Amino acid sequence: MPRAVKNKVKTITQVKSDQPCQNKRQALSQIKRIKWNIDFRSENQHHFWKTIDTNDITFCAGPAGCGKTFISVYYALQMLAQKKFESIILTKPLVEAGGEKLGFLPGDVDEKTEPFMMSFYYNMEQIIGKHRLDILRDTGVIKVIPLAYMRGLTLTNTCVILDEAQNTIPIQIKTFLTRIGRGSKFIVNGDLLQTDIHHENGLEDSIKRLVGVRGLGMSRFTNEDIVRHPIVGDVLERYSPNWKTSHDSAEATMSNYIENGQAFAIKVREKINKYYN
Repeated sequence: MPRAVKNKVKTITQVKSDQPCQNKRQALSQIKRIKWNIDFRSENQHHFWKTIDTNDITFCAGPAGCGKTFISVYYALQMLAQKKFESIILTKPLVEAGGEKLGFLPGDVDEKTEPFMMSFYYNMEQIIGKHRLDILRDTGVIKVIPLAYMRGLTLTNTCVILDEAQNTIPIQIKTFLTRIGRGSKFIVNGDLLQTDIHHENGLEDSIKRLVGVRGLGMSRFTNEDIVRHPIVGDVLERYSPNWKTSHDSAEATMSNYIENGQAFAIKVREKINKYYN
């Protein structure tokens, strides 16, 4: 049995409790008393929330740092607290970035998937606190199901969040969406410009294929919606397909920038723009 936590817990939802939290009943009771009042940072965030609330399936596409995962888990936890759902299921395609091989990681499937789900867990901890999250995970209220294990399931009265959907292929999205049962909501998030696979992008295919389906809504973010840190927007712009880099070596570029500062950077951009235009 988890150890009781008697110290005050404060999260971004301003939930505080001196009561011990030892089991599922206590955890659900405590999150029910949270002051649920999300602070939207942009109109597109508010639109995303309303789209989730008024549809059975929601697709959301946008760059990193726009709050896609945070808004999704906030909605799921709030509706769980209000007894609109019986459980929350989190899933991602298990695609390794940068060449890491999942099969070589130690442990069983749950242990292998743990690192992939940290973005979910981190956001949930910020909302309800780590101890409550651990209890809800241990008791199966919040579950992780790898996308590859979805086949054959019917998910009822559940909020299901699929993140990193740009790393799926179309048949995976089809299999995922057809798992929806009565009383459930499915949220599909991803970034159309960032993928770690070399096959057809399941997120892009499904958006084009499913537009207009009754009960299916869509929402999008742009670089202007990035709330993580202002520099994220600048970094993403430099990695856009239209951004051209200098032909100089990295060593020469760094040396010139250190010696001449921003004036050198501006000169390089002017030279590149002239070359390609």
